[in-house]
Amino acid sequence: MSTYHVPVMLNECIDGLSIKPGGTYIDATTGGGGHSVLICERLAGTGKLICLDQDSDALAAAKLRLGSPGNVSFVQANFCDLTKVIAEHASSGVDGILFDLGVSSFQLDTPGRGFAIRFKGPLDMRMDQTSDGETAADLVNRLPEAEIAELLFTYGEESRGRRIAKAIVDARPLKTTEDLVDAVRRAMPTGTRAGQVHPATKVFQALRIAVNDELGVLPKAIGAAVNGLAVGGRIVVMSYHSLEDRVVKRILSEAAGKSMASDGWTVTDVPKFLDLITRKGVGPSDTEQRLNPRSRSAKLRIAERVSTGMLQGMGV
Repeated sequence: MSTYHVPVMLNECIDGLSIKPGGTYIDATTGGGGHSVLICERLAGTGKLICLDQDSDALAAAKLRLGSPGNVSFVQANFCDLTKVIAEHASSGVDGILFDLGVSSFQLDTPGRGFAIRFKGPLDMRMDQTSDGETAADLVNRLPEAEIAELLFTYGEESRGRRIAKAIVDARPLKTTEDLVDAVRRAMPTGTRAGQVHPATKVFQALRIAVNDELGVLPKAIGAAVNGLAVGGRIVVMSYHSLEDRVVKRILSEAAGKSMASDGWTVTDVPKFLDLITRKGVGPSDTEQRLNPRSRSAKLRIAERVSTGMLQGMGV
């Protein structure tokens, strides 16, 4: 059975939260509970931890790992519902919120979830398999060729999107991850060489983002987290590709009184209510990258709430 691996930059994330005994914290992407375990250790039985995840398998694994401490709550929800979660579980404010974005090692290593190139499985890719949302198979079998190409370019930054989209349409119906990989390979001039990124990597990323509306819900989630922080509270965000990191950087910068962007956010009451603890995205050490190649693209951003006020927009 697949297991959850040690999270990327684990200690850097936990240190970034600056955990205070008696504080209230949210692990907004609980996964297997790797971050939550260390948060609990630093809380030492005081305060409160809210473990949030939309994946029921993840929450089950976290519950098994953490046991049943009285100061921990488990909530199955998408982090775009963070405003509601905070209102129900931490109405007096939150001292720290952690996001470890993207797909987990467990999801990648479980063939039945359909996230991984190297395993044959159903072409699913839903983070929440209890939802009635479209799967990756639904998308590649339903969308017109031009829309598939646009999706691959927008969410995967795939320059060969048109060629791959045609190969996908020609191969319909696609039911498994293997079907999709084969279609992508037929669109490539040569096979994958040793040490080379798999040609379907960006395709799988693009479909996963589209299936879960990851870039659609992320601004709302980050804005809600900032609004939910008490003064002195920290937001810690780990992203794994440039599309996510741009969204996070933009919103945190705006909330810190930097340049305003055009995605609907404005600051009211005060011109600045975040301090950027990390001015630039922080990456993993060379040692961690060697031990865990999946960590190479990770970027960590940390900010601290310094005054009251509300970030408005994106449904928050």
